[in-house]
Amino acid sequence: MKTNIKNPGLPTFLGLLFLNVCYLFLLPACEKQKNFSYEYDNPGGKMSISAWQFVQQTDSLALLSEAITAAGLQDYYSNAEVHTFIMPTNAAFRTYMSVNKYTSIAAIPVPILRNTLLYHIVKAKVLFSDPALSQNNNPIAYETANGQSMYLSHNANYQGLINEQTNKSWTISVSNLEPVNGVIHIVPELVYFSAKTAGTNIPDPAIVSDTIYATQDTYINGGSLKASNFGSDPLIKLKNVDGSGDYDRKIYLMFDLNQLTKTGTLRNASIEVGVNFTHGLGLKMDLYNVADTSWSEKSMNWNNAPAPDQTPVASLVTGKVATFQWNCTGFIGPRLQQPRKISVMLDGEAKGNETNDLISKENPLSKPPRLVVTFSSGNSMLEMGINNGMTVSKGGIAVLKTAMLEMKGAAPADIIYTLESAPANGWLIMGSSILTTGSKFTQLDLDMSNIVYVHSGSGGAADQLSLSVADPDGGLIEPFDFNISIQ
Repeated sequence: MKTNIKNPGLPTFLGLLFLNVCYLFLLPACEKQKNFSYEYDNPGGKMSISAWQFVQQTDSLALLSEAITAAGLQDYYSNAEVHTFIMPTNAAFRTYMSVNKYTSIAAIPVPILRNTLLYHIVKAKVLFSDPALSQNNNPIAYETANGQSMYLSHNANYQGLINEQTNKSWTISVSNLEPVNGVIHIVPELVYFSAKTAGTNIPDPAIVSDTIYATQDTYINGGSLKASNFGSDPLIKLKNVDGSGDYDRKIYLMFDLNQLTKTGTLRNASIEVGVNFTHGLGLKMDLYNVADTSWSEKSMNWNNAPAPDQTPVASLVTGKVATFQWNCTGFIGPRLQQPRKISVMLDGEAKGNETNDLISKENPLSKPPRLVVTFSSGNSMLEMGINNGMTVSKGGIAVLKTAMLEMKGAAPADIIYTLESAPANGWLIMGSSILTTGSKFTQLDLDMSNIVYVHSGSGGAADQLSLSVADPDGGLIEPFDFNISIQ
């Protein structure tokens, strides 16, 4: 679909808008455009009205209009200063309010609403036909009106992307509408800042990894094949159709923890199995402990297979990936005290009817089932670094920076803050979540400007929050105050 509205007046614009984008607003099943393309000699969507007029005249943006008015941000959308406006639809606001348990726009605290909307305003004009964005899947950071960054890019079909290659990203539904004061991109969800994932974590030299491989692996097959053994097959197969029929298969793996050569404080443990084929339907795949480790891949079948525990140790959601990985740190940790053989069973989602053919240790593809374990030295170097506090305008917003708060002695992702007491006259926000007493964030979040303080607009000339800090090696910094000056 091409967005190609060529300098219409208001009546003409409304007619063309109906032809070009109204299906997005009126037909929920058509939320996202397919095969998006642009005319580079005349990027479409030019309009002779302001962004604020566009919002007011578009039914599917009624809740955005209400939110802008409640937050007092009409001037951003109506004045002559050029911005890029990320506009969430009514459905986006309904989802946001449902998740955060707000009954209406009026129920959202104005400072929080204001911060949310300001993140949706980019302080630059960004068209996805601009030469700077010519390369697809190449996110560029732009400053937003709340002081954070938004990464904008597009995919090979020129669909606009928000915060690509970060912890959370979104696809724009309609792009490159040009009011007289900037650009409009329409999104089916409210968006928020998400830290860029690549190259942000400083490696910790005290971290070591160890990998051991399955000593036994096989699968069992129900129905008419209950007595058959598949221990020498190059594939280990998984499928759950009706529980025990001809097409039902379960996988058994065994590892010997005595084969681990590294020691230290356990940081992470995961069981990984290479994928030969998967339907990748987005179904659960569960990993269960099997207490009996006396079975043999050469003789086990459906009839004599030991029963697993009833509760899964770990789960994943299937997808088109090269390796399935289950995080089972909590399962492995206690078993390292007295290393021994462990046995697990894999089973698909009940009646999911999803075929998953995984790679066994007999397979020449060299992706056998393995247990990957990460240790650290156990000697914490955690220490107090910077605690300078911050200054915020009354009713304002400020991003927490490392110049204000920084602990030292471990990799940023391993320095974990706990909010011991929340601010009395404002909110700490990470992503779209309000942090409350007991919430956690890391030094990496601070390094990446992922934490925002929003002042309520009331209270005295100061606010305060209390934090403690820990790392996985046992380091601890007792609770201390972080002071906030309100001006």
